[in-house]
Amino acid sequence: MVARKQIVKGAIGHLVLFFINFCVLVGIIESMNLFQQDLPFLNVLLLIYMVVHTFILLSIQLGIQVLELVRIRMPSFLIAYYFQFSDEELIPLRILDPTKSKLAVVVLLLVITGGPILYPVFAVYGFLFAYAHVLTIALDPGTILFYFGVFLNWMPPVIGVIVAMVIVSIVIIEFKHV
Repeated sequence: MVARKQIVKGAIGHLVLFFINFCVLVGIIESMNLFQQDLPFLNVLLLIYMVVHTFILLSIQLGIQVLELVRIRMPSFLIAYYFQFSDEELIPLRILDPTKSKLAVVVLLLVITGGPILYPVFAVYGFLFAYAHVLTIALDPGTILFYFGVFLNWMPPVIGVIVAMVIVSIVIIEFKHV
């Protein structure tokens, strides 16, 4: 039986990592606005690389985190995951072992090609935008009702997509092991 302390530690770890991933997503979305400005060609190429690279890493990070949440494990932060093990140690998660999984090779390439730099950049950028947005919202009842209405309109499809992704992930994982 898992101790209560481990459950609390895992829940806090997952919440913190979901918040970091949310900030990264906000950073990616807000950086899309930069494409509306006139930027030099090299800056556009660099921004495209940064956005695509971080979005792929974010997608894999969220998939691994949902898998670990379903299996009731501590979350793995992919940009720091491979630095926890020496060359002789076995990697505990089979899906993140580059010798056994093609996905792990992709993750390792993403980490090597800038993950530890780009992921925190977008996380800080997204956090600053989210924090600034929260500070500028006037907390009058009309604004609160408006945002609650937006929340109610968007949550059923979002929850449906999340449930569908979890179901598909579980089915794919189970068929892989059969």
